[in-house]
Amino acid sequence: MSLILVLLWLGAALTLALLALAFAATVPLMRRRDPDPPDCPANHDMPAEAVQFLSRDGLQLGGWWIPAAGTPRGTVILCPGQNGSLDKDIPQAVPLQRAGFNVLLFDFRAHGCSEGELVTLGALEQADLFGALDYLATERGIGQVGVLGFSMGAGVALLVAAQDPRIRALVVDGAFPRLRGILTGYLRLRGIPGPLAGGFARVVLWVAGLRAGYSIARANPLDLAGRITAPTLFIHGERDPFVRTDEVRALADRLSGLVELWSLPECGHRQAWPTHPDEYARRVVEWFARYLADGETQRSAR
Repeated sequence: MSLILVLLWLGAALTLALLALAFAATVPLMRRRDPDPPDCPANHDMPAEAVQFLSRDGLQLGGWWIPAAGTPRGTVILCPGQNGSLDKDIPQAVPLQRAGFNVLLFDFRAHGCSEGELVTLGALEQADLFGALDYLATERGIGQVGVLGFSMGAGVALLVAAQDPRIRALVVDGAFPRLRGILTGYLRLRGIPGPLAGGFARVVLWVAGLRAGYSIARANPLDLAGRITAPTLFIHGERDPFVRTDEVRALADRLSGLVELWSLPECGHRQAWPTHPDEYARRVVEWFARYLADGETQRSAR
């Protein structure tokens, strides 16, 4: 057997092995999440109605409609991260509801009470947020909203805000510019060296796209950031193992609308809320009061 043929067989074997490893990596990454410990708005003294609606691609999603205390000042959609379910994020609806905002909190596909078997890292989840916007418009008569997104939900919020003017104000906690970067950080935490992690992340995203029937690698907030005009508050922990502070600043600089960055040197990924709950609540409420509630009043006056 010639040396060239041996090298070709060896290359083919290595390629197949790499693809097999990448497929194996997508299994825990994309599997349906196990629910978090159950919670409900009533446990936090908030009235609520269980709701269901369809994503843009036809999956049934479930969540909670939490009406504002008193006269509503606006409506905020909460987009969870890759928790097991929305239950973990219910406490973050409390300051918004008490400040006079309606809150819609729902499970993304393959989470909690929503249909779906594949998590796609924010790619197909865009259809879920579009479905939430459609539900509010058709069933509640609400055409202008704010969005508070966490981690994967932050990425989805940015992607959809670049495409849908119904999102009038944003708060994104744990946002990332590119999926490959956050996946590279995930792989590094599991012991894969930096250069290898970056290359392997690219292959994993390609295989994940094949499984999802959608190019997941295209779901990068940085690519659409210039189309975002909604005022946006970024919340970032400088010890985030997935996203560097300079990457978040570069993403924020790309937006076309007003931007503010609250960067916390001592915090990691999504640790601002548990470590600074009062300041977090104050900043989030003030942001939506300024750019959603006041903006809605000004639009109504005009």
